[in-house]
Amino acid sequence: MKDVLFTLAEKKLLCDGVWEFTLASQEALPPIRCGQFLHLKLDGAFLLRRPFCIYKYDTHSVSLVVAVVGGGTRRLAELSAGTRLSAVLPIGNGFTLEKKHRKILLLGGGVGCAPLATVPVTYPDREYVSYLGFSRASNVMFEKEFGAFGKTVVGTDDGSYGRGGYITDILAADIDALCPDIILTCGPTPMLKAVARLSHQKKIPAYMSGESHMGCGVGACLVCTCAVKQPDGTIANKRACVDGPVFNLEDILL
Repeated sequence: MKDVLFTLAEKKLLCDGVWEFTLASQEALPPIRCGQFLHLKLDGAFLLRRPFCIYKYDTHSVSLVVAVVGGGTRRLAELSAGTRLSAVLPIGNGFTLEKKHRKILLLGGGVGCAPLATVPVTYPDREYVSYLGFSRASNVMFEKEFGAFGKTVVGTDDGSYGRGGYITDILAADIDALCPDIILTCGPTPMLKAVARLSHQKKIPAYMSGESHMGCGVGACLVCTCAVKQPDGTIANKRACVDGPVFNLEDILL
């Protein structure tokens, strides 16, 4: 984990209210793994840093996908290319695949697709199938990027693009033919609950990347705690920033 000075190299509007930012560093970045995030400092009245998943990375740059939902993200969207920013990275445990996990199912909802995009970069020697869900055609993103990794299915709630219906219902109809070894997912809570039910029914392990509010990003402030079942059946409060953001979906209490 390191505090790095970046330059905003590029910003690109992906769909209404969602931006992709590319941050470039003159120094080499520390090793990054899939599912990790960074803690970004914004100038002005923003005391706390903001956590963002790492969507893409190389040795000297990272890309973030940011939905504009509050003051901090609005401020970020207003920045112009060339702005200097500092960020602590990489943070969190990320996704871990075992040797037995050969066929990987990536399931994302909206901007929740972004944390999954680095899995095939970290583990390039696997088979990937991706299911990406969006509310409508105008919100569809990432299809080309995930398509480069393998078969990709896009669903929209209103049926205006790809297959119609909730992406978890679409997946449920296909799951027996797919036979994945593991499901990796990120998205809104109703989607995660549906994935948890499917994982339990089909006895397929599933891991989720959580989207929690964070303060310090290093486990001290306890803002990002979430309830997680322990092996003995008790419930413990785990910190998403250091114990997560990836958790076994069977253990997390949504």
